[in-house]
Amino acid sequence: MTPTPDLSDAQKKGQKLFMTGAGLVMGGLIMGGGLAMVFYFLSIRMGAMVSILFGVAAILVGIWLQMRGAKLLSSKSPFKGGQ
Repeated sequence: MTPTPDLSDAQKKGQKLFMTGAGLVMGGLIMGGGLAMVFYFLSIRMGAMVSILFGVAAILVGIWLQMRGAKLLSSKSPFKGGQ
């Protein structure tokens, strides 16, 4: 077994950003989309539109956080690609 390298602070921050972004994307999809369907079927269309907007905002923020985290992880990676 090869020992795992110690993670630097930048890598830990990158992982935290990436996982927070993934959680926001999943939460935006589930809560925004699911709640919008419930509101729509209950004929509360304004509530459906508001929940969709909050879901889309959460998804976009999550994608942005994932991009920042992935960029931070790839720039601080101890391994060279392809080796």
